[in-house]
Amino acid sequence: MNGETKRNKIIGATLASAALLTGAGCGPAAPGETGTAQAAGSPAPAPTGTEDMPVDPGSPPVDPEDSPTDPEASPTGTDATPSPTDGSPSPGATTAGVADLKKAAEAALAAVPNSTLISIESEEGGKLWEVQVVDNTGAEQQMDVDGASGQVVNGPTAEESDAEDKQKHLERVKAAKLTYAQAADKIAASVPQGRITELNLDSSNGKTVWESDVVTPNGTKHEVTVDAATGDVTKNSSTS
Repeated sequence: MNGETKRNKIIGATLASAALLTGAGCGPAAPGETGTAQAAGSPAPAPTGTEDMPVDPGSPPVDPEDSPTDPEASPTGTDATPSPTDGSPSPGATTAGVADLKKAAEAALAAVPNSTLISIESEEGGKLWEVQVVDNTGAEQQMDVDGASGQVVNGPTAEESDAEDKQKHLERVKAAKLTYAQAADKIAASVPQGRITELNLDSSNGKTVWESDVVTPNGTKHEVTVDAATGDVTKNSSTS
């Protein structure tokens, strides 16, 4: 065998060995390996769940019960609407006991122009109101007003008044900064649900006052006095 033939055999053996080695390294890629089979520049698959998203180590854990889809946590649920407070006073609770008194008083004042009410008292179980007013001379007039209709049914009738009586009436009317209506509101507020059965402009301890009797639904009688100048309640006593 000449030298050229021997060299050709060596080259052929070398090429065969190289082919065997190349074939051994071209097996299927292992799962998860990024091989040359994926085209360059192809986008990576998008994450399909929150488990694939990065988590900030400093973030607090999310409680599923606090999710906005939870009807109990949702601000639009029916439980979010505040309910009225039980036991709240109904509107007009303190004025209900003076409505009929004011109705009778206004009828009496209309019957005697330019007059001032100085006394009103419930009679016959509330069927009538006996009302006394004084005119701008201090002269006193009395009348009866029907409790249901608010109409004057008797009077007005002039009462006998001497100069001293007239002067006394005028002084009290001048000293009183609160009208009968304002005094009645003060009294009603101090005795909730009470009904004023009598209200008089009088003098006590050198002061002009509104004195009243008030009866509550349970039969308790209150005597309430209001300073006619300041509006302060100076007395509120009760008897069964």
